[in-house]
Amino acid sequence: MTDAGAGPILPGSADAPFCARPSQSSRFMVEVHHTDAETVITLRPNQSATWEETRVFVLAICAVTLVIGVFWTLVGAWVVLPFSGLEAALVAYLFYRVCHSTYQRQVITCSKEVVKVQFGMRFPKRSWLLQRDRTRLAVGEPRHALDAPSLVIADTEQSLQLGKFLNRDDMQIAIKAFRQTGLPVRSRGESGDAHF
Repeated sequence: MTDAGAGPILPGSADAPFCARPSQSSRFMVEVHHTDAETVITLRPNQSATWEETRVFVLAICAVTLVIGVFWTLVGAWVVLPFSGLEAALVAYLFYRVCHSTYQRQVITCSKEVVKVQFGMRFPKRSWLLQRDRTRLAVGEPRHALDAPSLVIADTEQSLQLGKFLNRDDMQIAIKAFRQTGLPVRSRGESGDAHF
C-alpha cells in the first residue's frame, strides 16, 4: 500500500476520476471508461443530495429549531434554548458527516500488466498496485435477498473489498464491468463453493 496524499489531482491527469464531480443529470454509481491501454472503473456511493442542497436543508431545520427555542425563551422557559441549540448543532454535524461520506471514490485502473486500486475523496488517499496476472475478483453471496453481494479484489499479497456502499443493482453493474476487463471473477455460494 502506498499513500498518495502528495497533493490534489489535476483534471485531465490519470487520476482525474477523483476530481470529477457528478452533475445533476449524471450521478452514476459505477462509471466505466475505456482507452486503448486501460479500463478505468469508478465506484461511488449514491449521492441523493449535493453539499449545497444538504446545506440549505440543514439551515432550514436549524432555523426552525432555533426559532422555537427563542420563542420558548421569551415565554419564560429559557431552559429550552440550550437544548434547541444542541439539537441544531447535532443535526448539522450528522448531515455533514453523511454528505461527506457520499464523496468517496474507489477507482480501479486495469492495464495489461497491473491493476491499480485507489481509495479517496477529492484525491487518492490510499493506493495499491496488484499484478494483473495474479489478480482475482471474488463475489460473495448476500446474506439477505435485499443485500448486495460482496466484491473482493485480491492478488497473492493483499485483498481489498470494493463497493461496500453500492446497492444490489449497482453491484451487479460493477461485477459485469469487471468481467468485461478480463479479470477472473469467481462467485461463492452460501456453502462456500466457488463457481466460475
